Amino acid sequence: MKTKIFTFLALFSLLSCQSNAQNNDTSDVKSTLELYIQAGDINDVKKLKPHLHNDFRVVLYDKKKDKTSILDKSTYISFIETKKFGGYIRTASFEDIQFIGKHMATIKATLTSPRKPTLKNFYSLVKIKNEWLVIQDYVILIP
Repeated sequence: MKTKIFTFLALFSLLSCQSNAQNNDTSDVKSTLELYIQAGDINDVKKLKPHLHNDFRVVLYDKKKDKTSILDKSTYISFIETKKFGGYIRTASFEDIQFIGKHMATIKATLTSPRKPTLKNFYSLVKIKNEWLVIQDYVILIP
């Protein structure tokens, strides 16, 4: 009987630790995305760069043309810096966060701002050296 109780308590403790770790990762992923989005909103490249993976890219889907465009990290940064992208405050609504193991996550979000198009974003993040980085931003414009 004592063995069963001990086994149950050990298993419960292990699952609780794993759940707490995922809750911390959820908070960290949201925080990383919020900082990434805010940096773009104010066109602050210095604040943006620490949240981008070296292989970061943006994939833009244009519904009117039915095609995608891919921007690499340096192009995206230049678009933020020259204010071709960003420059207005958006509200992010995180709708779904999925973890793939301990080092990858996908996040579905909607970005809104008054008198601006709504964006549906699908982010991919990777955890390297205990830090979450945005590796991909897949964007669809919602008319």
